[in-house]
Amino acid sequence: MSEFEAQRRMPAPADHVYAVASDAAHLNEWLPEPVAAPPAGCGDRLRLEWNGGWLQVASGAAGTSHATLHLSIPAGQSRADVPARIRESLDRLAVLSGSPG
Repeated sequence: MSEFEAQRRMPAPADHVYAVASDAAHLNEWLPEPVAAPPAGCGDRLRLEWNGGWLQVASGAAGTSHATLHLSIPAGQSRADVPARIRESLDRLAVLSGSPG
């Protein structure tokens, strides 16, 4: 099993980013790959977990936050594009989160 992780600054407070990330309507818009079972949320920790990965959102400065996305890739699966997929997923989540208004 290989582990991959990246972090990105988000343009909105942590609770807003977590709400967008955990909204079932948005899951397929930002997740890096199809997830067999819906992520389980731990709202008090602003964390989503699913088989093979997790997302953790933490508060940042001046109304921003930081999202960390972690993926575990089983042996035998291609790993070449995983870092790019993680960055793209975090970028999509940042766009979806935008400003909380």
